Amino acid sequence: MEKITEFLPQALFALCIIVFWFILRKILKLVSDKVNNNELYKEDMLNVLEEIRDELKELNKKN
Repeated sequence: MEKITEFLPQALFALCIIVFWFILRKILKLVSDKVNNNELYKEDMLNVLEEIRDELKELNKKN
């Protein structure tokens, strides 16, 4: 029983570190996904704006 009580604080500390690591990884993954989605949105918006610009150029040439 004494061996278990000696080992318990170390085991709890290791468990806390593991839990903290998984929480930190989850947060960083969410931030990374958010940034990646933002980049995709920015690229899509840029493509749409380029298409609009091209259409406006064509309309100006016709007039």
